[in-house]
Amino acid sequence: MTISKYPVGSGAWLLRTLSGAQLHDKCILFTLKAIYLGIRAVLRLFLGRVRGDKFCLKHAINYGNFLYRAVEFLRLDNSLLVVFTSPKYGHKFYSRITRKVNNFLIHDVYTSMVDHEEDIVEQFSPKRGDIVVDVGAAFGFYTIMASKRVGLQGKVVAIEPQPNILEMLNRNIKLNELTNIITLSYAVYSERSKVRLYSNYSIIQQRAKQSLQNYIEVSAETLDNLLRQVGIDEVNWIKVDVEGAELEVLKGAAGILSRSSEISLLVEVHSPDLLKSILELCESYGFGVEFEKTYQNENSHLLLKKKKN
Repeated sequence: MTISKYPVGSGAWLLRTLSGAQLHDKCILFTLKAIYLGIRAVLRLFLGRVRGDKFCLKHAINYGNFLYRAVEFLRLDNSLLVVFTSPKYGHKFYSRITRKVNNFLIHDVYTSMVDHEEDIVEQFSPKRGDIVVDVGAAFGFYTIMASKRVGLQGKVVAIEPQPNILEMLNRNIKLNELTNIITLSYAVYSERSKVRLYSNYSIIQQRAKQSLQNYIEVSAETLDNLLRQVGIDEVNWIKVDVEGAELEVLKGAAGILSRSSEISLLVEVHSPDLLKSILELCESYGFGVEFEKTYQNENSHLLLKKKKN
């Protein structure tokens, strides 16, 4: 699907073309579009255009919701794959069409490549030859961007603990024909252990909320140990997005934070309670804040760079 400026569920979203999807996936999606348009036509026929549109708005009848429900009802959510392309960045991404927490959300892929974190992406600026670490790589948006920017002279280490997401990450790396990326299947933590990864992608029990009974057990390792395993002594960028475990990640990165002289950190902080501790820890390694943005949900993004002596 070619990404456009239109939100999921709008009429214009129906007009986007499929690219890269397999033939049977295209046929399924075309059929679902036709059924949805038929439903809208019947509602307009019986209620009139204005009342029909108001009815759809009131009851959240839009193509996005219809698509999710149809795919789940037909049990296609673990098999139906589409390919998104991002014209601005030239990236391609596979995604499953589902709302289930343990799989990709089509809407997440859409918003990430259109306007989500747009100003944050502008702060993320690896250059040719850099070594980049993506902790919590997800489907690979930052990983793929970093890979293209650092080129064959550089390297990207993408770390993702969720097996379903790791599978999609590897698919996306192959889809974009990138060869300078190492993927690792670990949760990054302050010590080597086994941890519970909850269905909201967090290993922090307090953030799991209603997901306490829905988890998988994964291996956790420190960032220092993981980078030692792949023969990396210094890095230029570390991006961290780990749903509340940011401080634990940084605690387990003492060696790499100390040794790396030209290093930047891009950290998404998922709790205001963590912000002060993260800033204090980073300051102890000589980092200063270059950019900070706080959101309505009190999450924030930090860009920190090591100060030159």
